[in-house]
Amino acid sequence: MKMWIRKSVMQGCAMVMLLGMLAGCSGGTSPEVEKSSEESSQKEVESSPKYTVSWVSGQSAPVEEDAEMVAYWEEQLDVDLDVWNIESTNYSEVLNLRFASEEIPDRMVVHGFGNLKKYADQDIIAEIPLEMLKEHAPNVYAKTVEAFPDTFNYTKMDGKLYGIPTINYYNNFRSPIVWRGDWLRNVGIEKTPETLEEFETALYKLRNDDPDGNGKKDTYGLSASALNLVYGAFGYLPDRWAEKDGKLVHGAIQPEMKEALKLLNQWHKDGVIDPEFVTGENKGGYWALSHAFINGQIGLSSLGVYYHWKPLLFEGDGASHNYLELQKLNPEAADALVHGTPPLGRDGAMGVAQGNLMSGKVIAFGKHLEKQPEKLAKILAMIETISATLYENYLTAMYGKEGKHWEFDDNNVPILLNNMSSQDLERMGANNVMESLELPEYTAKRTAIVSEWAEKEQYNIGGMTNKLQAPLASEGRYLTELKKIIEEAYISFITGDRSLDEFDAFVKLWRSSGGEQLEKEANEWWASVQ
Repeated sequence: MKMWIRKSVMQGCAMVMLLGMLAGCSGGTSPEVEKSSEESSQKEVESSPKYTVSWVSGQSAPVEEDAEMVAYWEEQLDVDLDVWNIESTNYSEVLNLRFASEEIPDRMVVHGFGNLKKYADQDIIAEIPLEMLKEHAPNVYAKTVEAFPDTFNYTKMDGKLYGIPTINYYNNFRSPIVWRGDWLRNVGIEKTPETLEEFETALYKLRNDDPDGNGKKDTYGLSASALNLVYGAFGYLPDRWAEKDGKLVHGAIQPEMKEALKLLNQWHKDGVIDPEFVTGENKGGYWALSHAFINGQIGLSSLGVYYHWKPLLFEGDGASHNYLELQKLNPEAADALVHGTPPLGRDGAMGVAQGNLMSGKVIAFGKHLEKQPEKLAKILAMIETISATLYENYLTAMYGKEGKHWEFDDNNVPILLNNMSSQDLERMGANNVMESLELPEYTAKRTAIVSEWAEKEQYNIGGMTNKLQAPLASEGRYLTELKKIIEEAYISFITGDRSLDEFDAFVKLWRSSGGEQLEKEANEWWASVQ
């Protein structure tokens, strides 16, 4: 079977707002400009010395020695590529260890604006002269700014540019909300739950009414990923900033969250929440797989990105990881999946996580390149050629060679040949390895059919984005500890190991541990962009 080609999204990834509209309404860069840019890049390739470029992205499968597509790009760009194999699941941790050993690559992906600032402060990454970027990667700059005019402001520190921000086109849509439709019917529910009360009724039935018909009380309503649906029904999400009375506030410490935790604590007492929720739904392998859902342990999930749960929409479609895994075990259950909307709360609040157009993933360069401007210019030209000159180059970087590794179907959708997987692509040096920038013009063309399906299933409704979209000066000092404080407190409140009478004490600890300083900095930034 052929497989639909997709770019892995982390964070979950992964995948906002009006990017598709912006891409559709823009005129794009003219063919003459693209041709001129490509010719200019080619002249640079011909005139510059042959460099060895260390190239780091993070991937789910190691690149093979003598990988075909690495060799292809080495020939096309006249460079030797030193690709570091770092697994995506612990990418930042391994990268930090390499930095501690004074191993700094030429070109790298940085996850998160906080890390970008930290690396800039530690003199690990290089300043990118803006004029150099515009000269050697003109389409990268122009097309990014066209889609999101203030993009490059987010990767500046003290007026200096330290990275090329990437835009996540998939964030046009919110996180998935997927029910076992066959289970809902088995317990007498025909209408997809819409309100928090309807969610609660359904989840209790999925726990108590033997939805799988095996005569055992061995099913649960939800696990870790769907907790956000409840938080959203009370107005906030505990992992992001929101606007309240004209200011930015952190969701985790809002008084409404105490009410959400009270409800979840009751659900936990009543056995509605999977007791293994602390360890999550994924038990290894591809990050977005909900094994708890696939294996018939829970009946509601919000793990991954919307397309991980979609049915197969065309010949060769294969990005539907959870759908496909469930289909192997239970085809009827896979075909009965129900896609819902976030629950409407008692005060009209609703929402679930949706990423920002700014993915938080940044292309950065080693500090040593500040003293090697010719090499930095060369790498910028490489990125321009791979990601922003021709649609064909973009597809080649993503999927390999047309006719050998992939082909267009009748809908002009690129599909993999010979049962190849995204991991196969990475082993040969494509997909996440080359890390093509997801510029809207190209991504919209590649994903049109899937986007149409997502809109039909209302994935454009009910998303909650993070209102803070810039690194804060004190993140490096406080953020890790603050995340730990939130996670430990929330788990303890849900399980009952800690009384909700201590919620105010938790808020006080968060503020005194650096949260108050981050609030101050977040609102200084917020005021600057209003």
